[in-house]
Amino acid sequence: MPAAHTIIVVAPDPGLRRSLEFALEVEGFAVESHEQLSTIEASPEANVASCIIVDESAIRLSAAARQSLARFAGRVILLVEGVDPTDGTEGFAVLTKPVEGNDLIDLVQVISARRLSLTT
Repeated sequence: MPAAHTIIVVAPDPGLRRSLEFALEVEGFAVESHEQLSTIEASPEANVASCIIVDESAIRLSAAARQSLARFAGRVILLVEGVDPTDGTEGFAVLTKPVEGNDLIDLVQVISARRLSLTT
């Protein structure tokens, strides 16, 4: 599958990572998983992946983490427990956990379609 259809998942919790991988793979996406945000910097897929799903426990929305994710703005989905509107999530799609139904898959498909239309 081309990198443009690859989804990168970043979640420290192995159970959550596996759950996200499974849900995305069932929908036909290739998935690259990481325990830490810092490891996606070395991934060749990072610049071309359709989107990057990041669990808040991987970043805790620190200034450094937001800065690291800023280069992926428009392709990042943050999975959070709750959102403070002043926490600096602009440029990122936000889904509140627990994610219900197909909300995550629907958002991934929207971001992927938008990304593909920009590259073609």
